[in-house]
Amino acid sequence: MSKFQSVLGYLLVIGIWCTAMQLGYKYYYTPDYEEEEVPVRLEQPEFFLANKPTKELVKEACEYFGLKHSDVVVAQSILETGHYHSENCIKHNNLFGLYNSRRGQYYKFDTWWKSVVAYRDMIQYRYKDGDYYEWLKKIGYAEDPQYITKVKGIVKRYE
Repeated sequence: MSKFQSVLGYLLVIGIWCTAMQLGYKYYYTPDYEEEEVPVRLEQPEFFLANKPTKELVKEACEYFGLKHSDVVVAQSILETGHYHSENCIKHNNLFGLYNSRRGQYYKFDTWWKSVVAYRDMIQYRYKDGDYYEWLKKIGYAEDPQYITKVKGIVKRYE
């Protein structure tokens, strides 16, 4: 490589850098949507280390990730997994029967608590306010016509 090519390459890099500086880092490094501020936590919660979910750990995860109506969500996880014994729960860490209709299969998660995050991001983000049970009915969350009655029964049992 000649000295001229080296200098030309160097000037090109400087030109690109100056253009980036004029546009500002914001253009390159921030998404075009407002991210939610997440507080920095120095200690990780116990549930991050747990291999198997329990109702107490699922409740803790719901609260940690900011889910609303965590008692109902925990009851849903108990019902959907048969007290965390279903194949979908054990093999795929899917606590809520979250289904990918495009691929025709249930979602698979690395850890059970990631399904709690997925529930928040796929289902609960649409909830605004009001009766959560009615909202679950309205969105057609489950096919079982007795689903809400069963969830309410689980919530009552663990109150």
